[in-house]
Amino acid sequence: MKFLNTNTYFFEQDIEFPEWQLQVLNFEKIFTDREEKTWLLYEQDSYLFSILFFGLLAANKEIVLPQNGQVLQIEQSMQQADIFVGSLPPLNILSLDISRYFLKDAIKKTSSHIASHRPEILKEIEFSEKCQITFFTSGSSGKPKAILKTIEQLLLEVSTLEKTFSHIIEGSDKSIIFMSTVSHQHIYGLLFKLLWPIWTGRNLYLKMFQYPEHLVHKIKQYPNNNVVLISSPAYYHRLVADNLLVQIKTQLNSLFSSGGPLNSDVALQLDSELGSAPFEVLGSTETGGIAWRKVASNSNDAWQLFEEIKCKVDDKTERLSIISPYASHEQGREKGDWFVTDDRAEIVQKNLQDKNQRFKLLGRADRIVKIEEKRCSLDEIQARLSQHVWVEQVYVLAIGGKNGKRISTGAVLELSTLGNKELGRLNKFKFDQGLKNYLKDYFEAVVVPRKFRHLKNFPFNSQGKLNKSQLEALFG
Repeated sequence: MKFLNTNTYFFEQDIEFPEWQLQVLNFEKIFTDREEKTWLLYEQDSYLFSILFFGLLAANKEIVLPQNGQVLQIEQSMQQADIFVGSLPPLNILSLDISRYFLKDAIKKTSSHIASHRPEILKEIEFSEKCQITFFTSGSSGKPKAILKTIEQLLLEVSTLEKTFSHIIEGSDKSIIFMSTVSHQHIYGLLFKLLWPIWTGRNLYLKMFQYPEHLVHKIKQYPNNNVVLISSPAYYHRLVADNLLVQIKTQLNSLFSSGGPLNSDVALQLDSELGSAPFEVLGSTETGGIAWRKVASNSNDAWQLFEEIKCKVDDKTERLSIISPYASHEQGREKGDWFVTDDRAEIVQKNLQDKNQRFKLLGRADRIVKIEEKRCSLDEIQARLSQHVWVEQVYVLAIGGKNGKRISTGAVLELSTLGNKELGRLNKFKFDQGLKNYLKDYFEAVVVPRKFRHLKNFPFNSQGKLNKSQLEALFG
């Protein structure tokens, strides 16, 4: 597998594809000279990440991508790897110091450098389609679950995105730039923000824009370009309160969203203000992309399967099952077998034009929830809290989600003897803050419980089962 000639231009770095290609090939040699087979890669800089990622592929290395950059997550993910590469606080793990090979001040090309490395004399980037990438996601057991994909599966998904949406992107009368508000470290950002534009030869601006005003300011600097925006439901939900993107709406070619369903009212408001609702993509790390939709009305919110996907719904459990060429191959499940998802769904109709089914989502079927598009296991948070010396028993639940309130997590605690002593020494605020700080070593801040409730004894019924509705009532 190799790159075809591409015209990708990296706007932020002022770098053309041949220069990026040369940097990838330099790292290919560096990685090839190392004997380690499996590499843990965490790098916040998207441009440098892209070089390291393809350098590892070209060197025929296996890649492990952690959920986030928290110290304990890195240490736990290292159980799957031989060596670390990227940038992070000092850790007692084997790592490659890339600062010797890559200086950010030296990224910008010079005419003499390009002249000495003309595109026609550069070696092509080649890699095996079977190169493996390991992602982590929250499993039903409460522990991070390793999800194995091949680069062939990821690029097959890129091909599907191109077939599905290229007519919209290519319909622009201006040059296109991909911009993003999401990280490349998760599979959605990796696919949409990096692989799709690079593989298909489109331009991109790799900085992650957290604030709409910064995004608007940057887009205004490129009046001769239109933008494909890769973002998330949380970002779009916040945007409608003060939609600064209206200022540059004529430069917005298309909007994409993934990580959870977008509220239909929000989609319709964006459609009214910007002239287009986001294209939403449904999927997960395990399944890859399943379906897409563009909400046109409150009653028209069904999902359209991607061309390569088949689906069915169990009559009893209502769980959605799929067959997908880019779903992970778990132990005991062969290629072409049905993959049972955690989503409940209802088949509503067939699209007679392309014979693909459409379905509506009915909600999650388990204790895996999404907090502002961050997928987390309530059981995993619960298990971590139960290990704390202050805690005797704990129950973690999702709260909010009604009357416009955002979903977050909450925890009900029955304290240990030591915990009660510490609560007496500290006030409740400082006590709860100590538990939050403890959890932040394992989880991203957005999924850490916002509220804690303390009980002297947990409510169990006569059958010894926990009265969960009574615990839920503690949060109003």
